[in-house]
Amino acid sequence: MSRCDLHIHSRYSARSEEWLFRRFDFPDSYSDPKTLYEQLVGHGMDHVTITDHDTIEGCLQIADLPRTFISEQVTTYFPHDTCKLHILVWGISEQQHRDIEAVRDNIIELQRYLQMAQVTHAVAHPLYSVNGKLEACHLEQLILLFKHFEGINGLRDALLSDLAQTLFEQLTPDKIDAFANCHNLAPTHAEPWKKVFVGGSDDHGGQFVASAFTETPAADSAERFLEFVRSGDCSVRGYGGTPLILSHGFYNTVACFIQDRFHEKLGPGAALLEKMFSRFMEGRAPTEFTLKEKTEFIVQGVLSGKIFEFVKPANVSLWNELSGYFARPEVKAKLAAHLDKVSEPERRTFLMANMVAEQLAFRFFNKFVQQIGSGNMVESMQALSAIAPILVILTPYIYGFHSQAPSRKWLRSIFKELTGTVPIA
Repeated sequence: MSRCDLHIHSRYSARSEEWLFRRFDFPDSYSDPKTLYEQLVGHGMDHVTITDHDTIEGCLQIADLPRTFISEQVTTYFPHDTCKLHILVWGISEQQHRDIEAVRDNIIELQRYLQMAQVTHAVAHPLYSVNGKLEACHLEQLILLFKHFEGINGLRDALLSDLAQTLFEQLTPDKIDAFANCHNLAPTHAEPWKKVFVGGSDDHGGQFVASAFTETPAADSAERFLEFVRSGDCSVRGYGGTPLILSHGFYNTVACFIQDRFHEKLGPGAALLEKMFSRFMEGRAPTEFTLKEKTEFIVQGVLSGKIFEFVKPANVSLWNELSGYFARPEVKAKLAAHLDKVSEPERRTFLMANMVAEQLAFRFFNKFVQQIGSGNMVESMQALSAIAPILVILTPYIYGFHSQAPSRKWLRSIFKELTGTVPIA
């Protein structure tokens, strides 16, 4: 068998589709293409590609490596409509990329070109509305236009992947005829009620590569692999996403952003913060370092000539607060109880962040109550305002759960219109 993660992003992706990322001008990804290549091969992928947003630059960085092929995620729209879609295209040339760029604003023209050029392609996350405009009428046309759909997306909520497969498996020749008559649009492929599913991680941070992938019979070349996919001789493997996966990726992007933009200002503390964050992302107490790690920090400070910056009052105070908190026996006990038997890093990180934020918020609120009870209005407001920064810790989770939660009302209406029934979870 041969495997390939057919949906993954590198630092060459354009501006993020996520509202929160755009709001703070965060890049879509910081993943280095060659690092992604090594990770994907390490996770058992036999072929490697990168599907950045409307660019092939990431693929060109690894084009000289074995078993790679050029791909991209194309942003397109329905004509006379602002509904935005993502189409994954694989195995293209640089000239084909330029051709695609010329027609991608119209999904009808894009599909016509891809079919004529025999480019292997699929609709990405078909039940995820990229800009909130996706309706049943768009899905009906997608069904007529495309044979291949992403059956498992490793970033978006697994419910969307499960329901997408359920929806397409319920198609019949009669339903296809009804869709075609309704939209005056003929199917573009044979047996349009039979769909082909592909899988991809949709990873943006290098943390969940190959969490979903596509498997075919043994293929000794990328061309042969894509032939299997194009003919439908493939299957999906892996698992769908969760809000925690999206939040975990957001944390990683923020950390990379800070390191990229403010590395010099962080000074000798940069390595310390990087190590602390790395432990946090693994779901471990961020201030518990081994003797070897502590020695490395000191040596780095000596070699850089900035050893005394480590012991500035502000740095010492911050370190004492953090290390003191995580060193408390009751905190260690609670962490152990919360994290016992939890193996997923993203879930461990969430449980730890939630516990820390909850306890610190309670401490400051309790101080607020005490101060206001004593008539100290200024001090009470200071205590209350200290809660706000704590909420920043939970912002990725608040955003992740809000943006990832599929609208069940919307999904029910979609299924009702397309199938006449509502799936029972």
